[in-house]
Amino acid sequence: MEKNLKKIRIIAVILIAILLCIVAFGGFYVKKQGIWENVIPDFKLGMELGGIRELHFVLDDTEEEKEVYLDSNGNYAGDVKEDSSNTEVSLETEETTETSDQQEDSTDIEGYTKETKTIKSNNDEDINIENFEVSKKIIQQRLEKLDFYEYNIRQDTVTGEIIVELPDDDNIEVEQSMISTVGKLEIIDEQTGLILMDKSDVKKATMLASSENGYQTYLQLEFTNQGAEKLKEISKNYQSVTNEDGTQTTNYISILLDGQTISKTYFSEEINNAVIQLPMGNSTENYEEYLDIAQSVSTIADIINEETMPLVYTLSSDNHINSVITNDISMKVGIFTIALIVIVSLYLIIRFRLEGLKSAILSIAYIALLSIIIRYTNIIITVSALIAMICVIVINYIFMIKFLKLLKETQNRKLAFTQTMKKLYLAIVPVCIIAIIFTFMSSVIISSIGMILFWGLFMQAIYACLMLL
Repeated sequence: MEKNLKKIRIIAVILIAILLCIVAFGGFYVKKQGIWENVIPDFKLGMELGGIRELHFVLDDTEEEKEVYLDSNGNYAGDVKEDSSNTEVSLETEETTETSDQQEDSTDIEGYTKETKTIKSNNDEDINIENFEVSKKIIQQRLEKLDFYEYNIRQDTVTGEIIVELPDDDNIEVEQSMISTVGKLEIIDEQTGLILMDKSDVKKATMLASSENGYQTYLQLEFTNQGAEKLKEISKNYQSVTNEDGTQTTNYISILLDGQTISKTYFSEEINNAVIQLPMGNSTENYEEYLDIAQSVSTIADIINEETMPLVYTLSSDNHINSVITNDISMKVGIFTIALIVIVSLYLIIRFRLEGLKSAILSIAYIALLSIIIRYTNIIITVSALIAMICVIVINYIFMIKFLKLLKETQNRKLAFTQTMKKLYLAIVPVCIIAIIFTFMSSVIISSIGMILFWGLFMQAIYACLMLL
């Protein structure tokens, strides 16, 4: 009876191992909206393997004649608005379609004058080495927020030109936007264009979400004490009011980021808590669509919370640099690796018969499971990471061979297992220490080595226990 149960356990383990191999190397497909999609994510390749996008950014030298507001000291106070949109969004998240009265006023606003001026993207006095360095630092900080991200950045200290090298992946447009965004936040009078508040009045920006009636994303702005006083006054003046003749007049504010409207709204009541929540995008039932919107809003919040770029950059060129590892090289390496695995598997089967067959299948399944873990933990695959992966695979095979040899000599499974584990892990203590230290390093190349060593050794210990069956 015991022997039969043991055979059943062994067969079950082998079947599960085969299933892992099928999922890892063939994929796991589910039907979404009539299309079969592989739910197993792709590997994230580093710049060495996946190619490089070399982005050249230069100082924006454009200039434009505009009619602007000037305060009593002659300082810029906003662009004169010629017209306004009828779209309105309540802070209570209720959307309406009522038409607002346009407030076109050709006269000067009290305390401000209108003047046509030539506005440059970068003022001459701002173009200096100090601002070059500050801009580069801000770009680095933004890229560092991308967990375990790989990039290179260079700067010409004479012209201010910045060159950023990034992995050639699907996120390149988002990354490009993060680099070139200045981060200038303004809250303006939608009817006139006059600046009411700016970034100095905002204490913190946060992305919030609700799932009560579909997925809805919000940008929460928390204001400073000075900003709270301004917000309180603004919330009293920018509301929807019904006139004596029954017509409705709505005064709007617009929130701008680098001159682009990210939200337009009015207030239903006076705000006293120094916090507003702005609905971003429409409510959706599609979770993947919600994730895209949430990521975009999180990026906006991060940019608002960071220092504003002192200079405006524009993309000059976008060059694609192919990986040094060509498809031909990849194919040859793949064939060589498969051949080695087959040779080792045949050796195990010939030398150790049934136990060797079980070990060969488990070893291949170990590689399959490790590849799945690497994809789900978003480890960036670099050349050094591949070497680390080869190391843990070799360690697993060494364990299997030593265990099977000792089992053949002693005919005692537990004794063979205990002695093999003891000898192996005493020998690789330095590797375990390296795995832990490297995992927490900021460099992608080093951290990827640490994470693969960690997961490889962790899974090897678990797999080793299967040999007790």
